[in-house]
Amino acid sequence: MPEPHADDDLPARGRPAGDVPPGPSGDAPQEPSAVPAAPPSEAELERVATPATVRRAPRYRSFMVAGALLGAVVGLVLALVLADGDASGGGGGMLPFLDGVSGVRALSTLTGAVVGTFAGGLAAVLADRRSTRARR
Repeated sequence: MPEPHADDDLPARGRPAGDVPPGPSGDAPQEPSAVPAAPPSEAELERVATPATVRRAPRYRSFMVAGALLGAVVGLVLALVLADGDASGGGGGMLPFLDGVSGVRALSTLTGAVVGTFAGGLAAVLADRRSTRARR
């Protein structure tokens, strides 16, 4: 009979929540009586261990989010700097806050965010390739 596990009191798939299998004595699950083994000696570790290297891969999501935020800021600054002051909203339209200069600002901010996302992804790919090239 297999030894009980710590999660035996949790409901399993296909088993009702109240149907908990009893331990070997029939009452409740018992603690394992095995004593943990002593840690291996230094000589044993040197004999068995294999050297490993840690690969420091970039986090793509972080690069892309940072690129999107930076691109949005650059797009908004460019829209503010390059905007001419005599653009006027033509009418109410469906979304009146996007008429005239506001629409240009929103579109350039969105374009900057999209371009920044791609630039951040490209930077992550280049950083990832550089990290693998250094190991070869």
